[in-house]
Amino acid sequence: MHRDRTRPLSGAVAWIVACGLLLAGPGGAAAQTDPDARELVRVEAAVDRALEYLAAQQQPDGTWPQGVSQRPNTGVNALCLLAFMGRGHVPDRGPYRETVGRAIDGLLESQQKDGLVVRPGGNSHGPMYEHALATLALVESSGWLDRPDVRPRCQRAVDVIVAAQNREGGWRYQPKPNDADLSVTVMQVVALRAAQNARLDVPQKTLDKAVDYVKRCARPEGGFAYQPGQGVKHAQSAAGALCLQLLGRFDDPDVAKALESLRAREYEPAMDQYFHYMNYYSMQAHFQAGEEQWDLWHPRVRRQLLETQNADGSWPGWSEERINGAAKCYSTAMGAITLEVYMHYLPAYQR
Repeated sequence: MHRDRTRPLSGAVAWIVACGLLLAGPGGAAAQTDPDARELVRVEAAVDRALEYLAAQQQPDGTWPQGVSQRPNTGVNALCLLAFMGRGHVPDRGPYRETVGRAIDGLLESQQKDGLVVRPGGNSHGPMYEHALATLALVESSGWLDRPDVRPRCQRAVDVIVAAQNREGGWRYQPKPNDADLSVTVMQVVALRAAQNARLDVPQKTLDKAVDYVKRCARPEGGFAYQPGQGVKHAQSAAGALCLQLLGRFDDPDVAKALESLRAREYEPAMDQYFHYMNYYSMQAHFQAGEEQWDLWHPRVRRQLLETQNADGSWPGWSEERINGAAKCYSTAMGAITLEVYMHYLPAYQR
């Protein structure tokens, strides 16, 4: 029997749940999710190979290279850190304690005086993408760090997100309350939900306004648009459904219609720039929707990820030259955290 899904998981309870799962060691949580133990063994092995690849790619300053540009991207660094924590690896413990510690230090060193967590001179598509992912990673790591400076720095990062929300309730590329789109908005919502779980200060009016914006992106035929008034996008449909769930609207009709629209399409999406993005949010959204919806979706994603992983543990990037060079480290981290939805080590992965 599940908890009341209309209420956010409290920070204290979330960390207790995560601690309990970590005590079981890697692999201790996954068997509770899927009755096919053989497939779960394959999932865990795939994630472990991905982490081996990522650990080998990490730079001494805690960052990861992004394709041909070789310039750091704070968002990709955050995703790589989340991949390790999503498998149960935390600071000062286990085989990846130094990898995780360097990654956290690298993110903290990236935070600017105004609270924005973006490395100056880095490789950025839009600072609010990076900032939201870095905020999420720092908030999720804060429960394991015995450092008094971390929670205040997480709060400063949250305050940047709150201040950047526009009058419609959404967010855009820059840390300014101008226009908005659902792609940037979902990342801020996930970070704010993690901050709320960790009992940081997240104004309720910020969350209420976010609901308003996401609802404006919903389409009557089912699914969500990139911006209000535009057509349905599959990646945005997954993002919009998860947004409403994390904002407490589990039973909103737009959630059910979006999930139906995703399942109605022929699965086997091309490995384009939205492949990993859609898989991650669709897995999360179907998991949040409950066992019946989850069982209708996750085998498809699992099968494709297991079949497309490279021999070295990485997942292919859709292009080494495009998206500012962010390629294999990004795609590998995204592949890993998508499969880690099975494992539930992080509070963000709790139902």
